[in-house]
Amino acid sequence: MFWPLPFRRCLLSYTLLALCSIRLANAQQDVLTGNYDNGRTNANLNETILTPATVQPSQFGKLFALPVDGQIYAQPLYKQNVAVAANGTHNVIFVATQHNSVFAYDADTPGPPLWSQNLGPPVPSSAFDTADEPYTDVTPEIGILGAPVIDASSGTLYVVAMTMENGTVYHRLHALDIGSGAEKFGAPVAIAAQVTGIGDSSSNGIVPFVSSQHLQRPALLLANGTVYVAFGSHGDSAPWHGWLFGYSAANVQTPPVVYNATPNGSGGSFWQSGRGPAVDSQGNIFVVPSNGDSDQDSNFSDTVLKLSPGKLAVSDWFAPDDVQMLNDTDDDLGASGPMLIPGTNLLVTGGKQGTVYLLNTSSLGHFSQSNGQIPQSFQPTTLIFNMALWNRSGGPVLYLHGANDFFSAFQMTGGIFNTTPLAQSSGQYDVAFQGMAISANGGQPGSGILWATVADSWPLPSNGTLHAFNADGLTELWNSSMNPGDALGVFAKFANPTVANGKVYVPSMSNQLVVYGLAGSSSGTTVTITGVVNAASYANAPLAPGEVVAIFGQNLGPKNLTFGSFDNNGFLSTEIAGTQITFNGVPAPLLYTSAGQVAAVVPFEVASSTQVGVQANYNGQLSTTYNFTLASSAPGVFSMNASGSGGGAILNQDYSINSPSNPAAAGSVVMVYATGGGQTNPVNTTGLAAQAATSVTAQVTATVANQPAQILYAGNAPTEIEGVLQINVQLPAGVAGQGSVPLVLNIGGQKSQQTITVAVQ
Repeated sequence: MFWPLPFRRCLLSYTLLALCSIRLANAQQDVLTGNYDNGRTNANLNETILTPATVQPSQFGKLFALPVDGQIYAQPLYKQNVAVAANGTHNVIFVATQHNSVFAYDADTPGPPLWSQNLGPPVPSSAFDTADEPYTDVTPEIGILGAPVIDASSGTLYVVAMTMENGTVYHRLHALDIGSGAEKFGAPVAIAAQVTGIGDSSSNGIVPFVSSQHLQRPALLLANGTVYVAFGSHGDSAPWHGWLFGYSAANVQTPPVVYNATPNGSGGSFWQSGRGPAVDSQGNIFVVPSNGDSDQDSNFSDTVLKLSPGKLAVSDWFAPDDVQMLNDTDDDLGASGPMLIPGTNLLVTGGKQGTVYLLNTSSLGHFSQSNGQIPQSFQPTTLIFNMALWNRSGGPVLYLHGANDFFSAFQMTGGIFNTTPLAQSSGQYDVAFQGMAISANGGQPGSGILWATVADSWPLPSNGTLHAFNADGLTELWNSSMNPGDALGVFAKFANPTVANGKVYVPSMSNQLVVYGLAGSSSGTTVTITGVVNAASYANAPLAPGEVVAIFGQNLGPKNLTFGSFDNNGFLSTEIAGTQITFNGVPAPLLYTSAGQVAAVVPFEVASSTQVGVQANYNGQLSTTYNFTLASSAPGVFSMNASGSGGGAILNQDYSINSPSNPAAAGSVVMVYATGGGQTNPVNTTGLAAQAATSVTAQVTATVANQPAQILYAGNAPTEIEGVLQINVQLPAGVAGQGSVPLVLNIGGQKSQQTITVAVQ
């Protein structure tokens, strides 16, 4: 049972294409927390390199991409002049992934990670499926969602990882040394607490924190020596509450202070689309729980809360008059979280209804009808999940975007916002889950840029585009779709770009952090390899002979993506547009090349080695050697969205594409496409298009929904490059009706990634 040639070649080419879509001295600002500051303004006002004059298609674009081991939802953090253990001083960009890893990379020049730490096995998203529907908010795994926070004074990065260990779900607070990744201050600590109450999950007047029912989405907050961690729900799957924990930054083993938004009821998630709790100069903390029970006594949902530092007691609150209706209809007031306006006692927030509320933090006013103390409310759009603020001369400017709407700017004058937009973008954008950031040289008009990541289509997952708008008039300066070489990859919702030191660091769900900047602002024309990973799974070494790999770096090839081709003898070219790659000196077949990424096949000739050095040569310029460990097998399964996760590149028995809308029958045979299986019998030839069926030499097994599945064929995919595998798997009868379930291959004792699914009816 083989994949028909025309369709097979088309799908594999699509997968590899999607993989590609895939220091200047100056006083710059560190970005040590999500949303840039504790007021959560999403603004860096110390950026002088990137201006409307310099961010132009002729000189701005993708510089390189940094490979990681999972999707990125958390905003990356940036710290200058970090002393890295045994590796000198670097400006560092810190990246946290859904696979529960934290990577520290040099922020200016591509290269391998300075250090990385994995914090435990992530939780499969399927663990939160219900009898009615699968869980789809975050898939296929949940690890680190909330942005970490860095304490510059102690050199510590605090981060929360969600893990599943022996069937039990934990959230743990970690404290990592920013120079080495080593744990410190008593970390990690499993997050646990209880409060008095009779609400959901209570027993004998006690409400415990149930880790498996909660999601750590908001950015962490560091204030007054305390690390604050907020929790919400998994798609409102009961029971849940809004929880806020405060841990001593100096010793995370100290019992935390705790606040529960609904101890005598249910709901009240703190999710805020990833925006962290805000804190004012007096240490008061502001949060906005979402839908649930509200009595404005012990239960606060869809309410802006002011919590006292230390004890986390409610000292003031605001709720719209229609708070009960908001709760009943799931129109979360807390969708965008709180944002403090610098130099004032004003707070702005918005939610799913599209109403903007401007509040006085000295007196939040309780219900809006009661007193006239609330400065302003107005409804410019629908579905406000994110916002940014430029505190500029002439008055602060608020930037918003809703569903199917323009990006809009609203000027503040006399302590309130003008409800007529100061400016709007020329185009409308459908999806309201954008990341946003302002960069500017202080409050100087003419210096500001609004950066926004936008999904290209709905539903998600979808590719995304980074846009740069002149912040004064919202005219577009540049976007990452203008040039194919600048493509962002798969869009990550609510993930803000980090602008620092003349570069823009953009999270993606394509298992890479994409770095944009001015041409020549990194390492000139130096050819550099930053990582070599399995092209199907994005797993790092070890790699296997014959494995299709993605090589990340800088100046690896031409700016625009260029594909290789087979010659008349059926061999894939080893040179494309001036790019050559060698493994231990052996030329590698190349599927495509570009400045930031190359797809190659590890030559079978290196099979006798345990350590392999890879070098790139572009137009006669040779990179330094990048070394990795070789194994006999290191399988990875291709995914349909080319992210290494989600629905696999799998055909049903009738040769149609497997998907939730076209599931395979239990007991039927599906064809799974993978790489990294090692040598076959007959022996594979490097670079040759496979002409006949073969058998993988190592033992091949598979599980589907953790049930053993029979392997009917495991070998080359005919006419594809040898090293691309077709595994024919008979689905177990016991998986009938389970929907999208995990499929894992085991070749020679090595497992493929555990984030690939097959749809079963």
